[in-house]
Amino acid sequence: MTGTEHPLVTDYLATIEREASFLPAGRREELLADLREHLAVAVGEEQDPEAVRTALERLGSPSAIVAAARAEEPETPAATAAASPKAQSRTRNTVTAVLLGTTGLAGLAGSLPVVAALIVGLVLLWTSDAWDRGTKVLATALTLATPVVVALGAFLLAARFGPTELLAVLAVGIALPATAAVRLLRTRPGAV
Repeated sequence: MTGTEHPLVTDYLATIEREASFLPAGRREELLADLREHLAVAVGEEQDPEAVRTALERLGSPSAIVAAARAEEPETPAATAAASPKAQSRTRNTVTAVLLGTTGLAGLAGSLPVVAALIVGLVLLWTSDAWDRGTKVLATALTLATPVVVALGAFLLAARFGPTELLAVLAVGIALPATAAVRLLRTRPGAV
């Protein structure tokens, strides 16, 4: 049995091959061939596990070797795209703001599509990278405050609920989510 057939060496090379799976096949094979050649000289016919371990330790850990190979690889467009977060489309940001902004007016009807639009709008808001956490919290609070304000206004003003009170409750119910939408649209995307 040669040094490269030693169980410690085969485990070492298998670990490197697994960790280097991101490399193109040709580059990965070249790396493994270089390591086998080096280990054939370093380990030779040695069978003593301690001597083999020492040779492997001198060569470096599999993760260090793979990290060095990664550093030598030229960046590909896919790697560059994965490294930098994509700017989200202006359309998505507009749709999010419109969905949240119209829930006030449409929400006064209390229909199921309005609830669905509210949920979709909030999901789009919270999964977006276009706004910082403070803006997201403010928009969520203003949007969700609408049903609370309408219900509270109706409850507190039930005894004398006339046209003026109705208009005031409607105005506040529409203004809160509209304010959230305007805030979202005015915040520069990516200015987080």
